[in-house]
Amino acid sequence: MSPADATGGHAAAPEDFDATRRLYDEAMAGNTIIHDLVYPEVFGADEYVGQFSDNSASELAALGAAMALPAGARVLDVGCGRGAVAAFLAERLGWRVTGIDLAGVPLADAERRRRTLPPELADRLGFVAGNVYDHAFDAPFDGIYGTGAFCHFEADRLFARARALLRPGGRIAFMERVRIGAIAPDDWHRLTVEWRCPSVYTIAEYERALAAAGFADARVTDMTETFRTWQERSVTVREALAEAIVARTSEAYHRTALAHARYEADVTRAGGLGYALVVATRGPEPGDTP
Repeated sequence: MSPADATGGHAAAPEDFDATRRLYDEAMAGNTIIHDLVYPEVFGADEYVGQFSDNSASELAALGAAMALPAGARVLDVGCGRGAVAAFLAERLGWRVTGIDLAGVPLADAERRRRTLPPELADRLGFVAGNVYDHAFDAPFDGIYGTGAFCHFEADRLFARARALLRPGGRIAFMERVRIGAIAPDDWHRLTVEWRCPSVYTIAEYERALAAAGFADARVTDMTETFRTWQERSVTVREALAEAIVARTSEAYHRTALAHARYEADVTRAGGLGYALVVATRGPEPGDTP
């Protein structure tokens, strides 16, 4: 299958982690101010924990529950960003969570967050700067997850690395946008090249990549309905808060962010984009030790 065939007729792009780092360290470095203004209104105040993903706190908790790992499990958050999800799951489930990210600005925010937490919780959190492909971790993980970060990776390569980092029987889980229909070329360019993502995979493509990397028992939960709701609310909330957003940033920032929210909502409404929670288990190999 050619790259274009595997992406609905669109060419896939290579991973570009320097561009991804610049996206979050430069273009979006100040975006947290507006995110913290907009998303308590989108999700609801009790459903916003500081996450920089298209998921409510209840959906983040569902990811954790689906991984079915015990308290004390050693878990890796790939693309941890501000560390909000890592802190939320560590507190809720008793995990020991290591977050890794390329971008220094959100990692600094994550470390500031960690220092404000009670010592028992803070001791179960750690954040490292680096590329998950290259970083030398000191022991296998019981679980690996991503919330809206796996889009920046080539699925085959990421899942192979995840397998190498997991103990036998360990679990991988992610919540990510998925391609469920035709996507126009201009929208594909915005969703991939402009957003520093190699592709927008279908659920079937993710399942095949997981199987090829040695994962089994893949379970998928369709989250498209709430994803569509969050996207629509992102538009209406930004429109309602326009004056406050402009006061904190600029008219140009507001117009750009609103246009971005609208086009993603439009692609989802048109049936091109969906969202899914995927969980799978690392299978054993000869010579593996538990």
